[in-house]
Amino acid sequence: MVRVLLEESDYCDVAADALTFDEGVIVFWKDGDEVARQRQNRIQGLEMLSSPGRRVGEARKTFPNAYKPWTTEQEQVLTEMFKEGSTMADLTSLLGRQPGGIESRLRHLGLLGDNEHLG
Repeated sequence: MVRVLLEESDYCDVAADALTFDEGVIVFWKDGDEVARQRQNRIQGLEMLSSPGRRVGEARKTFPNAYKPWTTEQEQVLTEMFKEGSTMADLTSLLGRQPGGIESRLRHLGLLGDNEHLG
């Protein structure tokens, strides 16, 4: 998503993943299709809006398995560690997953209630 900052504090958001320049016009593209055009002389700036891809990349710096599908082996390890009373720090460290992802999977496995949290 690109925010196109226009003259007089106006703007528009364009769902685009690429742009090209064509005789005084910026052409916006999404998945190889043209989605918008805007005259360059009206544009004051372009701003890349945050995307899930960036959020995933940031999360994986700390939790390398964040947002990845769970494997059967990981679920077994999680179940065993949970039943042994492991801490959230132990679980996040070993499984490489965010606390919210661990709690969500524990609920999915029926090991944690909807309103329960792992300290």
